[in-house]
Amino acid sequence: MKQCMTIAAFMCSLFMADVAANGFKTVGQAKMEYLFWDVYNAKLETPNGTYTFGQHPSKLTLTYLRDFKAKDIVKATNEQWQHLGLDEMVGAYDKQLLDLWPDISKNDSLTFQTNEQAIGTFYFNGKALGQINDDKFADNFLAIWLSAETSEPSLRKQLIGGKHD
Repeated sequence: MKQCMTIAAFMCSLFMADVAANGFKTVGQAKMEYLFWDVYNAKLETPNGTYTFGQHPSKLTLTYLRDFKAKDIVKATNEQWQHLGLDEMVGAYDKQLLDLWPDISKNDSLTFQTNEQAIGTFYFNGKALGQINDDKFADNFLAIWLSAETSEPSLRKQLIGGKHD
């Protein structure tokens, strides 16, 4: 019993150290799968560990489980905006995203972190890549995963703290 309590205390200290280090708590995590391929692991974080749509600051990290070209990620982003009916977003940010995003190798991560003003910064493996300074970009980008109309409702449910279907 004492060993279990020691392990629990250690795990709690790791959790608290992570929160203290980056100011965010995990809301939820999920794995994106397409047919029989594992695509990425996703993690949503906020300062208080809960999420409501449009909440800032927030942090979404995708850790890729396979290689992707940046142009293919931009294409998938546009397809998701089209699915959401955000036609004004489709193609509008292609150049900026291609300038920011590198090609992805297995185990690389892309993070999108917003501040209180809903301006987001992209990070690649923890290193800042840059921002898109447009007040409508952050919510529309996060909507791909977090909108009630997402193409992946089970993934969304897990990210916002629900259980896997």
